[in-house]
Amino acid sequence: MANDINSLLQNGSVNTPTQTVEQLQSLNSLASNFDNFLTILTTQLQNQDPLSPLDTHEFTNQLVMFADVEQSVRQSGQLEDLIALTRLNEASTAVGFMGKQIQADYNEVNFQGEAVNLSYTLPEEAEAATMEIYDAAGELVRVITGISREVGEHRVSWDGKDQKGNTVPNGAYSFQVGALNEDDQPIEDITYKTEGTVTGIEFETGVTTLLMGNVRVPLSRVTRVDDPSGA
Repeated sequence: MANDINSLLQNGSVNTPTQTVEQLQSLNSLASNFDNFLTILTTQLQNQDPLSPLDTHEFTNQLVMFADVEQSVRQSGQLEDLIALTRLNEASTAVGFMGKQIQADYNEVNFQGEAVNLSYTLPEEAEAATMEIYDAAGELVRVITGISREVGEHRVSWDGKDQKGNTVPNGAYSFQVGALNEDDQPIEDITYKTEGTVTGIEFETGVTTLLMGNVRVPLSRVTRVDDPSGA
């Protein structure tokens, strides 16, 4: 876990633009092959029959091929540099989320002993709807009935109790809504929202993730950011 850009750079999570060993090896190999090609070409030209000169068409094609390969190798290196710069910029931006209140298109919440809001949006009116809450292991802990069935966004306040009325342990919990339309068909495309305070940042395999306690939210899912201080 890293909470500032210096830590992200020091632990190697973010690579700064640099020419890779593979790129250097490719370019060196290409240069060596090109030198050999020129040596052979020069030798053949020096020893050709003046009355029957060599056809230069093939040589020209090979020269063009060498130029194309070299350009491709260099472009590949430039693309990797651009990707590294983009990741570095994303990591720098993510640091600014520390301590901020965010809202995200996500269906997990960080329960810490107090009631939490579980938000969902129905694309059409439902004839029946229930909300299911699962723990980090994927076990069902609570089924909430009587939730709103109208089109639009709705919130359900969960008190952190399981189906037997016991308070669940602190941690990450996911939720989903099962709804049927008037034709008793499952309603698809139900969306969710979660909210919480950013407590950490992770940057792995090119993906920036914001931590809300035990909940890991991809940066790309964030839809709103608020400053708790009101600044």
